[in-house]
Amino acid sequence: MTEGFLGETLSKFSIWGLYITFVLAVGRFIRLQCSDLRMRIPYENLPSCDRLIAICEDIYAARAEGELGVEEVLYWTLVKIYRSPHMLLEYTKPD
Repeated sequence: MTEGFLGETLSKFSIWGLYITFVLAVGRFIRLQCSDLRMRIPYENLPSCDRLIAICEDIYAARAEGELGVEEVLYWTLVKIYRSPHMLLEYTKPD
């Protein structure tokens, strides 16, 4: 019993088993880093998202107050901003 934990593990698994385990672990790590990337792009790559977040909070507040007309106007404003790169850059300029 002079073999250590690493020796026992290597003797139980072949080199292919270790390789597959390593590839799966790296693949899982990369997948976790890239998952929901499209949801993070507006917040990580734009200079200042404060105005966009304020519009989202106003939409939430309008919905909570039952102001569905105001909510719809704010929603379509937000959609228009996200559809136009020029408007998106204008709304995210740092103050």
